[in-house]
Amino acid sequence: MKERLQELKERAEAFLRDFEWTWTTAVLFSVGFVFFLLITAVVIPSFWMYFAEQELGWGGPTDVEGFLRAPIGQEGLLQLRDAIAMGLTTGPIVTAMVAAVILQNWRKKLRGGSADRPTGGYR
Repeated sequence: MKERLQELKERAEAFLRDFEWTWTTAVLFSVGFVFFLLITAVVIPSFWMYFAEQELGWGGPTDVEGFLRAPIGQEGLLQLRDAIAMGLTTGPIVTAMVAAVILQNWRKKLRGGSADRPTGGYR
């Protein structure tokens, strides 16, 4: 198992080190990435809201004052519904940004770059 993981890591590192963007790959990646974000940040939270209202019975607008009076009850469930929807909306976007930073730093390390001047400038 360890050998297999090492082989996969070496293949991923070789890809990261040698990959160069072309216009074609950039456009195709952008279209796929926008499709991914639309599905994960729009369709899934919308499905969750319909599911929570119709299947779980957590329907109606939220009332913050009602939640403060009785946090464990219908208002609490509505607040929980909205919190889950916001997590489903922002989660994929934040994950994509964090993954991009991690991959970029990994690629920079593989190519022998240093993080001394991450913003560029004169040397």
